[in-house]
Amino acid sequence: MSHPFPPAYIRKWMNPLRNGAQIPKQTMLGSLKSDEQSLAVEYAINMGILVVQGKGMHKAVSFCQKVKSIPTSLTDRYCYECNLPGSLRGCKSCSRSFHESCQRKHPEKPTYGVPSDKGQSYRFPPNESDTDVETASQEEQTQAALSMENHQLDHNSNINTSPSYFLPSVKCESPDWDDNDVSFVSEKPAARQRKKSKVKTEPPIVEPDSSSDLEKCTACRLMTQARIHHPPHLDKEELSCLLRYSWNKHLSWLTADVDKYMTKHYNNRDRALVRRILFKTNTLGQADIERSIEGQKYEYLTEFLVDLLDLQHNIGVFFGPTAKEYKETRWLLRDVTHDIREIRRCPDCFRNSNQTECSMWFAKPCLQRHEVVFAKQAGSPYWPAKVISVSSKTPIKYDVRFFGTNHLRASVLEKDIIPIEGDVPFKQKAKMSKGMASAMKELTCHTLLAKLSPDLFSFHADPADTKEAIDKALSHCLEPTTTATPGKRVRPSSPGFSGKIIKISASTPAPTRVMPRRRCSMSARLAGREEERNEIEDLKSKLSICENQLLKINEELDSMRKNIAEIKRKRWCHKCLQEAKSDCCFNASYCSEDCQRRHKKRHQRKCTAER
Repeated sequence: MSHPFPPAYIRKWMNPLRNGAQIPKQTMLGSLKSDEQSLAVEYAINMGILVVQGKGMHKAVSFCQKVKSIPTSLTDRYCYECNLPGSLRGCKSCSRSFHESCQRKHPEKPTYGVPSDKGQSYRFPPNESDTDVETASQEEQTQAALSMENHQLDHNSNINTSPSYFLPSVKCESPDWDDNDVSFVSEKPAARQRKKSKVKTEPPIVEPDSSSDLEKCTACRLMTQARIHHPPHLDKEELSCLLRYSWNKHLSWLTADVDKYMTKHYNNRDRALVRRILFKTNTLGQADIERSIEGQKYEYLTEFLVDLLDLQHNIGVFFGPTAKEYKETRWLLRDVTHDIREIRRCPDCFRNSNQTECSMWFAKPCLQRHEVVFAKQAGSPYWPAKVISVSSKTPIKYDVRFFGTNHLRASVLEKDIIPIEGDVPFKQKAKMSKGMASAMKELTCHTLLAKLSPDLFSFHADPADTKEAIDKALSHCLEPTTTATPGKRVRPSSPGFSGKIIKISASTPAPTRVMPRRRCSMSARLAGREEERNEIEDLKSKLSICENQLLKINEELDSMRKNIAEIKRKRWCHKCLQEAKSDCCFNASYCSEDCQRRHKKRHQRKCTAER
């Protein structure tokens, strides 16, 4: 059944008609400025949602107080994608509905765009390799700002140098990135295949958009792939922990949901009335999602995503698709879906990046081991980094995350990648910068920890054992010698620094060396040499004392060894364990005849004297 009015009108009408209130029909129609809204009131009256009481000029309008008398539908009256009525098609598997024109080609790729808040050009939220490129609306194109040329990212972002057909102000994941085609720098270019892990296995890729799937709604299509897209060896407890990190981090996008709004403004009768009119299923709020996370009810990542889509649909139906509350859900879904993509790629990386209590969290090895390389960005030297993923199209780019203080991520061309075993110019230098020294220390710690069992750093590992392993690895890491390199320009201390190079002008006066007013006298030099001699003598005396102590300890050790050898040669009574004086046979000795007589019953079976 199609509706001639948007569902957001119910909330607008509820404000003057709460608690069974009545207002004159002419007053209600007079406040409406468009014919569409007038038709909406007439349709609601014909449908039984609004009730007209009185006659003539005294007609009054109120909401129907008999909730069960309002007609219901077997399917949702509003599109799951645009949240509007019209000629809808019911899902083959559930009660959701959708317009055929609104149906997504890919279930994880929405038909709308989200303007970027950081100037980063990646679209929300494809989780696999995408080949189709969608365009945003004309309104979003007019509001688009030019994208930043610097493609460096925050600690959990994906990157992409957008082609000309991408909208610059729309966040989008690049279709060039394919997690199932990760190449290794040490391999030949002709053999770029994913290295098979002994711990974790990647699920096969399944094409989601078949003709039968298009008859289902977005939520059902996502659930058919829930098991395929779920990371292996990720149980409910660890999944709830990861979802809690993402939910708590991005929850601030939402300012209101349906349950909170109706609980605050409506009584029980009005809430039941709105649910009967607008929603086919129970309204899902923030509290429901939080209870599901805390109760570990989610078995797959996709279940959490589907709940967020239901939450977005409920908010869009109740507040309207143009309301601020609905736009906030786009931001929420964009960021949460990006976190879901990161969890699918490597759950350990996502968990460690949120558990930053340990200063060496980036050095912890993951169950799915990442290749370590040296990557170079413009304005920075070759820097140690982990390979997160590799693009499948030319030009080949590496999505890397750098060792060091900030652990930034960037997209680096293949020509700027060197294997970890390769020769890097800074290795020949006696001293390095402070940032490079910190990165090399973390790289050394990661190399030592990678030799240990991966279970030692998993979610269920004992934190005390993990800390002990990290501390032991740090004790073997030598502190590199650092220096401040003078030059004509200041270079960034870490890769991905967005600031411009600062050049020192020629007019800046060079610093002059301050000479001492007096030179050291000969007596002062002699006194200094005398102090050095005294220190050497003290060290010699301490060394001699240690040598004497070592000799004494060796003598005591020799005497102890002699005593042990003598004790081994002695014979001991088999009855009382005292020193034996006589032998019965080769197998037994006794200290007295009394002990021999008492032990006779046990010994006579093994005795060899009579034989």
